Amino acid sequence: MRKPEQLSDTKSMPYSSVPENKALWKKLRLYLEKEYPCIICGSNKFESWAKEIYLEAKRCLKCGMISVNPHFSEEGLNELYSEYFAYRQDDLIKKQQRDIAYLIDRDWVYLFIREGKVLDVGCSGGFFLSKFSPENWDRFGVEIVSDAAEYAMSNFGISVRVGNILEIDFAERFDLVMLRGAIEHFRDPISVLEKCCKLLKPGGYLFITATPAGDSFAFEVYRRKWSLFTPLEHIHFFSVKLLSKVLNDYGVSLISHHYQYEETPYANPPQDYKKIQQDIALVMQEDRDKITGSVPFPGSMITALWKKTS
Repeated sequence: MRKPEQLSDTKSMPYSSVPENKALWKKLRLYLEKEYPCIICGSNKFESWAKEIYLEAKRCLKCGMISVNPHFSEEGLNELYSEYFAYRQDDLIKKQQRDIAYLIDRDWVYLFIREGKVLDVGCSGGFFLSKFSPENWDRFGVEIVSDAAEYAMSNFGISVRVGNILEIDFAERFDLVMLRGAIEHFRDPISVLEKCCKLLKPGGYLFITATPAGDSFAFEVYRRKWSLFTPLEHIHFFSVKLLSKVLNDYGVSLISHHYQYEETPYANPPQDYKKIQQDIALVMQEDRDKITGSVPFPGSMITALWKKTS
């Protein structure tokens, strides 16, 4: 499969890093809340991990969880996401790359389950969920942005509930609940994970994918210059181990996990490995500021599946 070419202008940059968004950074600062304890263990002892402008990711010294702390109120996040969907549709190259990645994710979860009732939490415009055939799946979505939800319903015939999943009641129980590139965006991801587990049928699966790995080697090397560290929208950086620690309390156990890299449309192993070697040398020389940016690298993105066992 041919990989789309990369762009070098601002359209290839993370939403939070585009220079035109300086006004957005200034506006959102008004919604910044107070520092909170670690969402995993409740500790208040942290080390600084990465910082962009006024947002700082801190690593818990007790359990290793990394979160942007403090972050914005719910009102501030609503302000951020009011134009987020429209922005993401402007970049055609990124859309092509994501379309390939959707199929890769779907085919991986198909190794374990191929039909049933599926709920995609944070479904955006329904692009990922559209890869699940309506002949085999009853498809449902939850999305906080109304124009994205309308797109999913109008273009793909997907039933989408608009709002915060924590405030929505479901009559259904699901064979598969998915969070693709979503769990890192929630202010209270632990409550979201608990809700997702409650929505599973006995023996149902929870699929979390395309979420940045907080324990990844690339995050250790690049810190604030890691392309997945976009602190306006990415609040929490889990590991499979920490996710499993949370989910085990809700009767959900890890079945399998994977770190996609070479099969994705983003990877260029010879080029990526050469650059990270050069960048590690800069880190060792304490010249991290000379690093121009990160590269895709193995271990950076979590793909994992848990099963409801009790």
